[in-house]
Amino acid sequence: MIALSTYAFAILLFPVLVAVWYLRKDYASGFIGLLGLLAAGVLIAVSATLPHLFFDHERYLHDLWTAFDTANKSASGQASSVDYFSPIGPVYDWVFRIAVELRPQDATSVPLASAIFGLGTFVLAVLTLTRQVSFGTLGLVLLVAVATVVTPREPDMIFAQTSMSWLAPYNRWAAALAAVVTVAFCCPPGRRGVPEAFLLGFSIAVVFLIKVTFGAALVGLLVAATVFRNVLIKHAVVVLIGFAASLTAAELVTGQVSANLADIKTVSGFAKETWRIIKLITQLGEAAVWAIGSAVLYLLLCENSAEPKRFTPVVLILVAAAMACVILMQNHWLSESPIYAMLPIIAAQWAGLFRKGDTAAVSVERQSKALTLKILSVLTIAIALIYPARDGGAMVAQFLQSRQYPADERLANTGQAGFVLHPRWLEQPDEEVTVDYNRMLDGFSLLQEVGAADPDAGPVLALNFANPFPALLNKPSPARVPIWFHNGRTFSNEIHQPEEEFFSDAEFVILGHGDPSGEALWEIYRPYVQEHYEEAASSPSWTVYRKKGQDGQNL
Repeated sequence: MIALSTYAFAILLFPVLVAVWYLRKDYASGFIGLLGLLAAGVLIAVSATLPHLFFDHERYLHDLWTAFDTANKSASGQASSVDYFSPIGPVYDWVFRIAVELRPQDATSVPLASAIFGLGTFVLAVLTLTRQVSFGTLGLVLLVAVATVVTPREPDMIFAQTSMSWLAPYNRWAAALAAVVTVAFCCPPGRRGVPEAFLLGFSIAVVFLIKVTFGAALVGLLVAATVFRNVLIKHAVVVLIGFAASLTAAELVTGQVSANLADIKTVSGFAKETWRIIKLITQLGEAAVWAIGSAVLYLLLCENSAEPKRFTPVVLILVAAAMACVILMQNHWLSESPIYAMLPIIAAQWAGLFRKGDTAAVSVERQSKALTLKILSVLTIAIALIYPARDGGAMVAQFLQSRQYPADERLANTGQAGFVLHPRWLEQPDEEVTVDYNRMLDGFSLLQEVGAADPDAGPVLALNFANPFPALLNKPSPARVPIWFHNGRTFSNEIHQPEEEFFSDAEFVILGHGDPSGEALWEIYRPYVQEHYEEAASSPSWTVYRKKGQDGQNL
């Protein structure tokens, strides 16, 4: 379905290529810009109004549980890093807080949160880029960025896969806004002024408060753009002022900035979070292809137009590609950075692809150059459209399949209502996603049996990679507990939360059998659980413990 929807979305974008070929540059720019804006708006609307969340992947279901738990924590007023450990920046739970305020919490809170962030990215892109780039460039940037934000597509491949995982939405959010800022720093300055520079600083702060590595990379790109005089020194200063002012305001209002930095410092002490040099090496080739290809494309566009060749755009394209490579290396994703898709757009903007002017040929040589320029122009836009066609196609597939299959009635009236697992997985009981899904339902049943769903029952803490149960039970998530456990990344035998803090308000503890994270947590916390909790129910997948009273009996 994703592949078919991708082809359908690509066909819808085909008029863009026709416009580049047949229309004058100024008309083509307006047409492409308008189509890009409209398509981006449609994707945001679709993401906000999905009737169900459809999941079709052979793994990563437990990663989706982390998003459900984030929504649940936000609904109960828990703040990341302040109320629970989180290496993810606080923007993630801020956006979910808005989502659960707009609509009662269910599975579609995840695409609604993406739609909200997509709308914010749309607005920031318009405000920061309108006076700097052509309307056609603006439309392409908006479409790439918004499609990146809202897509449920499984990452790792440049071409569309046949599955949807909703894996780590915050990575897509940060990548999309980082791509917009990259365009601002790498395209010609145009009429960029102090307000736009301040908003760029705000945008970097937002990225920083989602994934600190993305934000640090953008600061590095700002330095490069300033060194090569693509950003005026006074504007660079304003960008840094906007960045610092935004972080300061966020800290004063929420207190989450310093708390998040403390959590990130803790995470940086884990061995698995060190510099992934092998991953970097594996991605250098792809980054080089995008960088060199886009630089050559820029030079060819200039060669066949009246634009003089410049050194600065080539350098900035190379720096942006290197930045994208390092970001991806830190986040395990191949062929995923929308910054790559922005490189040919940056090249086209520098080459004046949509600049108004008479390009009529007056000689055979100029006729030949005009034809070559048209071919290169169509190629440039086609390359740029690979990403939105891929990601937009996945959103179209999500909408169609969410309407095709009914939601699981067993999840009705829970915080995961509206969740749909592709029926084909239920026919393959040994597949990882089916096992995880059935484990979730089994644990849910056990907890209901022991009274965890009762109105006066306390929170449930899961010794498992993720905890889907508070959302299922419509109960607050346990305080101080992160949204996921990954041995060597969010905890270890040496670095973990003290027992009294970890179990501070948990009335129930549910231990996942066969889950590596759960087994590692059990080794750490078993003495405390056995002393303060008593076994209440068990199954092959889970054991449920209930807190003892002061006299050693169950509460």
